[in-house]
Amino acid sequence: MDILEKILTLSIGGTTIGFIIVYLGKFFLEKSSEVIIENHKNQLEILKTEHQIKFSKLHEERAEIIKIIYHDFFELENKLEYLTTLFQGPEWINEKSRDEDAIKKYRETFERIEKNRIYFSENLCLQFISALEEYYKIIELMLNAKNKAKYESDGSGFRFPENEGSIDLWKNAENKVKKDIKNLRLELAEEFRKLIGV
Repeated sequence: MDILEKILTLSIGGTTIGFIIVYLGKFFLEKSSEVIIENHKNQLEILKTEHQIKFSKLHEERAEIIKIIYHDFFELENKLEYLTTLFQGPEWINEKSRDEDAIKKYRETFERIEKNRIYFSENLCLQFISALEEYYKIIELMLNAKNKAKYESDGSGFRFPENEGSIDLWKNAENKVKKDIKNLRLELAEEFRKLIGV
């Protein structure tokens, strides 16, 4: 019986020690897993914060570019209004500063859009370019009006085939600025509001 008691004692002791080892092993595995998971959570949180900072900065840069481009369209519209106003006097035929100002602003706006295409979708870039084409048509219309006015005032009586006089072209340009150009700018303003979340 003595041997049986010793075997029983050893097996109970061995089982107890086995349970203790398994329990401690499980305990250490759980704790180390928690530490590893917590470490990964911290790393993900750091990456999330970095991403938010970068995205916030990018959004801020984009908003600044949107503001500048919108101002460009507004200034170009004002220059077109100044170019097409009917109250210029008889020297309007030879006066070039209004044309040059409008063309210069058109080019600045076009270049700014091209340089910053990366911030906008291709559809919005096409909308910008389409709007700029309409702005440029006004400039061309006024240049044609001035060209026709030179022929009309030289005494030759020459009329262009479409039979529109310089004043007709001029009035057409002025009306387009007042209606079409302003509406184009307001449509762009709506697109810009969507982009910046206003």
